[in-house]
Amino acid sequence: MRHVLTAALLIMTALPAAASAPLQPGLYDISVQIVMKGTPMQMPVMTFQQCLTAQDIANGKAYASNENKDCTIGKLVQSGNHVSYDFSCAMEGSHRMVGHASGRAHATGYDVMMTGRFVPAMEGMGEFSQKLSAKRIGVCK
Repeated sequence: MRHVLTAALLIMTALPAAASAPLQPGLYDISVQIVMKGTPMQMPVMTFQQCLTAQDIANGKAYASNENKDCTIGKLVQSGNHVSYDFSCAMEGSHRMVGHASGRAHATGYDVMMTGRFVPAMEGMGEFSQKLSAKRIGVCK
């Protein structure tokens, strides 16, 4: 079960957290909280840091990791500080994660809530939600 949750985390952090106002280049703290519906054990909030350059921001790499090429984004809408999109990610075997994300973004961070499901359900887990938050903490080292 932990393997599936870790895989979900890695896949989901590969999805965009796009902003209508360009993020400022710099070092960001990013936190991820996954909630699996119907499971008593939940993963703790995970945090990591990511350095975003002006080029990353200009070409969109700031909002999507290159590590996972198995996720696709559709119906991306950016209006004011609101962002939303649909996602589909291939996983092990014939499994997929599909869902929708929406949230708010600004020049120094973002908050995005993702909801989705595993198709087919994996190890009894079907639906999940995940909150992604990022905050600029300074210059890249």
